[in-house]
Amino acid sequence: MQYLEVRRKYAQAAKSFLSKNNMLASGFKVLHSARYVYFPLTIYPASNKNLAHFADSIDASIKGRDAAREKSGRKPNYEETLGKILSQEERGELARGYDPFGSIAIIELSDRLKPKEAEIGRALIEGSSTITTVLAKSGPVKGVYRTRSVRYVAGRRTYMANYRENGCSFIFDVRRVFFSPRLSYERSRISKLVKDGENVAVPFAGVGPFAIEIAKSHPRASVLAIELNPSAYGYMLKNIGLNKAANVRAYNGDFGKLAAMHRGFADRVVMPMPKTSLDFIKAACTIAKDSATFHIYSFCGAGKVDEEVAKMAGRFREEKRDFALIGVRTVRPYSKDEIEIVVDAKADSAKE
Repeated sequence: MQYLEVRRKYAQAAKSFLSKNNMLASGFKVLHSARYVYFPLTIYPASNKNLAHFADSIDASIKGRDAAREKSGRKPNYEETLGKILSQEERGELARGYDPFGSIAIIELSDRLKPKEAEIGRALIEGSSTITTVLAKSGPVKGVYRTRSVRYVAGRRTYMANYRENGCSFIFDVRRVFFSPRLSYERSRISKLVKDGENVAVPFAGVGPFAIEIAKSHPRASVLAIELNPSAYGYMLKNIGLNKAANVRAYNGDFGKLAAMHRGFADRVVMPMPKTSLDFIKAACTIAKDSATFHIYSFCGAGKVDEEVAKMAGRFREEKRDFALIGVRTVRPYSKDEIEIVVDAKADSAKE
């Protein structure tokens, strides 16, 4: 790609000339520096006398892509840099995107790409204005605390995330807690459904994103957040203070036991534990009022959503609750064969 370097005062004239003569390349960004504008060209300049004459008339010159970028201060993005590091086949093996946790990015690599992980990590840092640390997944989410092993790849060596979302801030060690930035929309969606003055229970609260975002959006709501992992609970307390969410009460312990201690508390129960949510329907019904709304996250096959909802409804009926479906939405793809869904439902105590 060749660029026409033009002094700023001639930029409009150059744009008009190039557009009129079909010389302005579409799909490529016009670059800028303090003194110059760089227009991407559709043609090889040396072969076009009209362009050469026009360039001479305004004292413009032709620059290659790298020179134009260097002078404009534009860095190549992540995808562009990867093209220089990986073959097309290798690009196909690299999981698309990454999980951003503030200045930390966590990527997923195949075994074949591990020898190039440092280069990939540096490419991500160089192509981003916010990422300074790159880590890689070393295993699946596992254990009752839902943690994942990660390893250092490139940049500043840290595991402490300072993450902002929906007007709230969260700090945590990515090795010691479960946190998914991919649930950002869900946290915003649920917050908007909550009504002022509601009592909201959030079991499996992690470092507090659902609970704190609800509390910040509804200062008159009372939010009860329960987390089993002591590390996540500790960070949740810090995040409650950081966000001045005084209407969140946090508890460290087992949901089943704590539900019995707060029987009949909640107008709304949010259950962001997709792997085992159905096992905790009894506890959810215990902590809920006789008439309550539930938001239950679950994994299921892409073609088995109705089956999963029916199974969920059956669990509520076992607890003598009338299940009324409000809606179901796909949250995200989870694996090759599974998706994560959220079921919004009203479940009132059945009348004798």
